[in-house]
Amino acid sequence: MPTPSIFRFQNGGPVDPRGVLSSIGEVVYGWDIQSDTLSWGPNVGEVLGPVPEQALTRGLSFAGLVEPGSGPSRYDAIFCSGDTDQGEGVVYRTRYALELAGRKMWAEDTGRWFAGTDGRPATARGVLRIERAARPEELAQPGSELCDRPALIERIDTTLKEHLPAERPVVVLVASIDELARLNDDFGHEATDEIIDTVHERLRSVTRRRDHLVRYAGNSFAILLVGCPQDQIESAARRFTKIVAQSAIETARGIALVRLRVGAASAPELGHHGGEVLTAAEGALASARAGAVDGAVIAKPRPRRSPGEDPVGFDVQAIAALNERRVRLALQPIVRTVSREIAFHEALLRVGQSEAGLYFASTELVPMLERRGLVRLFDHRVLELAMEMLKADPKLVLSVNVSPRSLSDPEWFDAFVACTGMASDKAARLIVEVTETATIDNPARIAKLLGRIKEQGARIAIDDFGAGHSSIKHLRAFPIDILKIDGAFTQNLRRSTDDRFYVRTLVDLAGHLGVETVAEWVDDEPQAGMLRDWGVTYLQGHLVGRAELQEPTRPEWRTAAG
Repeated sequence: MPTPSIFRFQNGGPVDPRGVLSSIGEVVYGWDIQSDTLSWGPNVGEVLGPVPEQALTRGLSFAGLVEPGSGPSRYDAIFCSGDTDQGEGVVYRTRYALELAGRKMWAEDTGRWFAGTDGRPATARGVLRIERAARPEELAQPGSELCDRPALIERIDTTLKEHLPAERPVVVLVASIDELARLNDDFGHEATDEIIDTVHERLRSVTRRRDHLVRYAGNSFAILLVGCPQDQIESAARRFTKIVAQSAIETARGIALVRLRVGAASAPELGHHGGEVLTAAEGALASARAGAVDGAVIAKPRPRRSPGEDPVGFDVQAIAALNERRVRLALQPIVRTVSREIAFHEALLRVGQSEAGLYFASTELVPMLERRGLVRLFDHRVLELAMEMLKADPKLVLSVNVSPRSLSDPEWFDAFVACTGMASDKAARLIVEVTETATIDNPARIAKLLGRIKEQGARIAIDDFGAGHSSIKHLRAFPIDILKIDGAFTQNLRRSTDDRFYVRTLVDLAGHLGVETVAEWVDDEPQAGMLRDWGVTYLQGHLVGRAELQEPTRPEWRTAAG
């Protein structure tokens, strides 16, 4: 049985989600890492106060607000992850001090990053929570040679200007401690700080006099090797990894075995400017982490195109994928919270690469399709594939995602009517998912459109709910059947009492509106147990099933429970 409501009601209705979110100091964000574009929930001003516009719109500029040495920045937490994205994202978690309008505040930053076609982080979605003011003694780091990323780039630039004219090559090694998130969980932040300090001292002990060791972004170390030829990069990196791994590190919380991962880039081969050489080294480090490589991964220059070469454009590749039937669906089960029976599946877009035979996920693809005006074609194809599956299995229930761009395109709705108009039995087993942000532009028009979709027999789900875009009055205007609670809130339930409070607020709101709920990003049993006790209807996440790519002509599918 669900636990009784713990929330006050005003005028017969529940508290407003945005007000609760701001009161606990949390704001949702999204980060397009490849373009470095940062977007925030509507309450960002209430949580962060006045922040320079550049810091709010650019991920690396926001990292500049992080107090050096206070903890790994979001960039560092993501790119130092040792995990590989299998299509459903990789969890990251970090804590650092932020400079906010003259105040230094501790912040917890948690979320999930998603890989692009090259396997490297392409996008991220998470929650930033402001905790409390940082005390001066917590931030004092005398003599530790800490600097932030802009200061490191400036130092690299100075080194390059000094040595490249004399034809002395410069190698930038970027090293980070492997599995820092696990060390944090096992030993706690204070012990992790001890580990980082010990690693720093060990690296310093084998750094040559003419080289430079710099600690930046908390967990990352940059080592500038002057006059190091290409054939000696591996042996130089081995010197540093060996000294760190030579013995366990004793902390107040126990003994830790620590390993470094290293990426390297050399100048002038990789560039003549600090920023491009550092970025190349960080990219090599990401490859070292993803592949669990013990030696250094050395960045290689990208091949230059000949002047007459005309590469195949994204638009041509996208249309070719449609024409060649390389658009497929991966199905992820969504189960009933109490019985764990499959209630329905979410159909997730996958697009195959013509030569490699690999399929990459929609996280990177959909934003590109939206920017190029092609997303309606892919949404239409997803709908066609979903209807074929529903025809093949009378017990199957599917949800499909529809881009805000498609919702605003009359041709997409015409295609939806064409697919569902003569198949009411299949339409009744179809759920159309739209994001919460899709409802805020011209809500009256969207409400009418969703109503017309429901007239065809389909149900409506609001995806990624909880960022605070929608008021209660706003939600009442939409013909909603299901609210999918943003996984950025549900993934941190065991650690955060604030997130537990907020998720219960959203569940309570859904009950007030008379709609069902799905909790996204459910990864473990304690998390699932809390959600069950609070009355969440369905669970979605690694605990109950990963997305699986489906064969295009497979006659049977995993059946729903009805």
